[in-house]
Amino acid sequence: MNQHEITIAVTVYSRREFILKAIGSDLAQSAPVKVIVLEDCGPDPALRDYVLKEFGGKIEYFRNPKNRGLFDNWNACIENCRTPWLSILHDDDLLLPNFVETMLDLAKSAPGRSFYHGLTSTVDRMGSVISTASADWNGWRELDLVEMADQDFILMFPGNLFSVETAKQIGGVDPNSYYTGDWDFWFRLALQGGGAQSANVIAQVRGFQGAERESTRIDRAGWRWALENAQRKRNLALLAKSKGIRVQFDRTKHLKGRPIPSRVLLYNARHYSNRILKYNAWLFTHSRPPHFRYAILQNLVRLLGPRILKVI
Repeated sequence: MNQHEITIAVTVYSRREFILKAIGSDLAQSAPVKVIVLEDCGPDPALRDYVLKEFGGKIEYFRNPKNRGLFDNWNACIENCRTPWLSILHDDDLLLPNFVETMLDLAKSAPGRSFYHGLTSTVDRMGSVISTASADWNGWRELDLVEMADQDFILMFPGNLFSVETAKQIGGVDPNSYYTGDWDFWFRLALQGGGAQSANVIAQVRGFQGAERESTRIDRAGWRWALENAQRKRNLALLAKSKGIRVQFDRTKHLKGRPIPSRVLLYNARHYSNRILKYNAWLFTHSRPPHFRYAILQNLVRLLGPRILKVI
């Protein structure tokens, strides 16, 4: 693999706020690569001119003839890619200048994998770093299929590179996925040919809660943990079918290791339907409390019922 075999695709719907910075981070790579933009038939007819005025002939710009949605627009990236390797970047995220070189080095150390990944830092709207991921290994690691099946936070979205051929073999990204499409995609790629992750930080993800973000809508509706648990069950079923590795999903055991964040629950509970409120309250009361205040709130919910979460 060399830099001439890599394309970076920036996906956008209508948001102008960060896209120039996202594209600029692609073009600022220490090893230059091909850059394309995939607009998902957004409502801003001047967005194309806005982008091309800044970057001219440095990029290619594609606009879907009809809206395909978040995950199917990733399939449009795959369809329009003319190189063997592709990285997809959201319009509000950034690649650090070492991204391509790190991926090239990783591919040399771990040849033949379906995809490669690095670590990320989280930044706010202004680009100030909020937190940075760190590795408990040196250099790189082989991604463990059981760990990937159970945990969605292993691979933050930016900083990815995957085989276009393998992506097509597995049918691309599930266009009907309602939240966990990226997790599902990485896991199916790993089942096909394995994955490797660098210990280097190579990308930045925007960590803000905008009203237009799908993750914000999912949290507000209360579906986040239900959808994640459903994805875990699908992953483990695929793991058993394709690799013969059988692992039972134990929801109670899982909650001991990853308690439901009380802050997210309290902030959004007023928007939940009664059914979703009961489901999330059950998850919350069966979580291992990370601190004393969490345990007090759990006891209040057990004593007074789930509806207390709507009024606290």
